Amino acid sequence: MTIGEQDVAAVRYACRSNEQAMQWMLMWNGYVHLVDDIVDGDDDGPETVLRTFALAVELYTHPFFVQNAARLKQIVLNCTNAFADSVVWENSREEWQRNFSDHYRHFGAEMVVAVATICGGYDHARSLSLELRTVCWKAHHTKEGKAV
Repeated sequence: MTIGEQDVAAVRYACRSNEQAMQWMLMWNGYVHLVDDIVDGDDDGPETVLRTFALAVELYTHPFFVQNAARLKQIVLNCTNAFADSVVWENSREEWQRNFSDHYRHFGAEMVVAVATICGGYDHARSLSLELRTVCWKAHHTKEGKAV
């Protein structure tokens, strides 16, 4: 997956141009998309799985993560747990569970909010969180609100 210039600019803003934070966020983005591809069966088989494992080593030993591990570890676990919940309920017979899954699949955005908080404090995180949630929604729904 390639990330566009607009996405890089958004990461730069979230990280307040902190190069290590930006490197880590871009790695995180690639990692979570690989994990999603594996879960969805959209991967290239064993090579993608192994590439994802290799990326995990880089991600969790990156200087930004190591320096901020006490703050980031719980967010990693929360994002992983939320993704697991979303996957379990995405095809539920219960409409409310499918709706919950549709919203909760964007929980990974919390990592962006966490990194923004580390790099710039609460006010900085607030300056981007509503736009982030809007982008997440619009990127994954039709104009009529149907999930894609």
